[in-house]
Amino acid sequence: MNRKTLTLLVLACSYPAVSQAEIYITPMVGYSMGGSFDTEENGSFDIKEAVNYNIAIETNVDAGRLGLLYSQQDSSIEDVNLDTTLRYLHFQSAIFYPSGEKWNSYIGLSLGGTQIDVQGASNEYKFSAGIYGGVEYKFTDSFALQGQVRYLGTLVDGDSITVCNSSSDGTSCKYAFSGDWMSQVQANLGFRFSF
Repeated sequence: MNRKTLTLLVLACSYPAVSQAEIYITPMVGYSMGGSFDTEENGSFDIKEAVNYNIAIETNVDAGRLGLLYSQQDSSIEDVNLDTTLRYLHFQSAIFYPSGEKWNSYIGLSLGGTQIDVQGASNEYKFSAGIYGGVEYKFTDSFALQGQVRYLGTLVDGDSITVCNSSSDGTSCKYAFSGDWMSQVQANLGFRFSF
């Protein structure tokens, strides 16, 4: 390695802007609750509470962050043997409020879409929105622990999901979303890496 390259490398590593992170990657794991379906026989079934996995990729914007969130929950519909997967893809924006040297709190909004995948039915794609807030504890400028609570609402407009069950009666059951919004709440914990 020549002297000029070594000098540039040392300057790049010691440049003060490195301490101000530009890209944040936050993998999270959490617990999701909420969401229900009605049947044409006036039955009602809830989506089982289950673990969810999230990843957020964000960048600095003024006093906050702007980015993209992907969230997935693999679960099933209670009392019915149907697996279901909910996938969210949202643009999100949050404002951060520093609370001392190590702590930040934040509140944000998100907009995007939800893919609803119920076993035996075609996938549904719906508009969704969310609100979230939490706290962040910085171990270093590039590594922090985050805890958050997130509400996700999906506009389901009463469309039905048809699931055909073959039996001796030849009966099929039709499931419809309960209400106009499918609401879910997540409690998440994760680590934020930045560079």
